[in-house]
Amino acid sequence: MTETEAGVFVTDDTVELREILRVEPLDRDLFRALPVHYDGRPLFGGQIAAQCLLACGATVPGVRPPHSLHGYFLRRGDSARPVVYRVDRDRDGRSYSARRVVALQDGEVLFSMAASFRVRTDGAELDGEPPAPMPPPDECRPIPSGLPLEARVDEWPNRTQFFPTRFHIRPMGGLPPGDVLVHAAALTYMSDFSAGLPKLLAGEVLGPSLDHALWFHDVPKWDGWLRVDYEPGTAGGKRGWYSGAIRDEAGRRIASLAQEMVYRDDDSATTDSAATPG
Repeated sequence: MTETEAGVFVTDDTVELREILRVEPLDRDLFRALPVHYDGRPLFGGQIAAQCLLACGATVPGVRPPHSLHGYFLRRGDSARPVVYRVDRDRDGRSYSARRVVALQDGEVLFSMAASFRVRTDGAELDGEPPAPMPPPDECRPIPSGLPLEARVDEWPNRTQFFPTRFHIRPMGGLPPGDVLVHAAALTYMSDFSAGLPKLLAGEVLGPSLDHALWFHDVPKWDGWLRVDYEPGTAGGKRGWYSGAIRDEAGRRIASLAQEMVYRDDDSATTDSAATPG
C-alpha cells in the first residue's frame, strides 16, 4: 500500500481494472505482465498479487476456482517495467490444485505466493456475527482511491485516519461476466486497498506490507458493490496485523483476508529496504 503526502494512493484511476488484470504466456509456466504506468512509481502490492493469481490459474486444469492464497512482499517493484511470473505446479489432485509463483524484475523476486484451487462443492453455509449496520452506498460519501476502484464511506473522522476501515467498493468499468479467475484476481487486487490498523495504531505511521492472505468462501463473483470491514488484531515489534471480511450486497461473507504491515513512529523513520508497498 502506498500513499502520497497528500493522502491519495498513487495509481492512475483512469485505467480500468480489467486492463490491469492481464498476463500473457511466454512459455510453459512462464508469464509476463506489461506496464500500465510509465512514471516510475512503485508497483501496487494488490496488482502483483492479482497477477500472480492469474498466472497460477492459467496452469490449473478444468474448472477449479481459487480458494486461498498466501504471499510475501520482498522487494519494491517498478510499475513502468514488465513483471515476469514463474509458476511451479506443486500438485494436481482429484479436487485440489496447488501452485507456487514468484514475481520477477531484473531476476530479483518482488513477491512470492502460494495458491490453492478447488473443484466447487456444495455444502452448508454458516457465518459468524453479522457486521455493524452501515448505510447503503448511495447514502455514503465517495472518497478518492487513486485506483480503478470506486470507494464510499459513511464516516472518515480525521486526517490521521486516512485509511478507511469500513467501506463499500466496486471496480471501475466492470469485469468480464462469468470469468471466475478474473473476478478472483480483482478481489485480490482490492484486498490490499486501505488497512485495518489505524484504530489500533493512532499516531503511528503505516509502512510497507510484509505478507498477505486471502480466502475465497465461494466461487468469486464481483458484479456490484461489496462491503469491506477491517478489524485490528495486534501490534508489536513495529509490526501490525489485521483481518477483514468482504461481503456482497446481500451481506453474505464471500471472502476473508489477513495482512501484516510495518509501522513506525514518524515519517523520518526508515523501514526494512527489502520490503515493498503492499
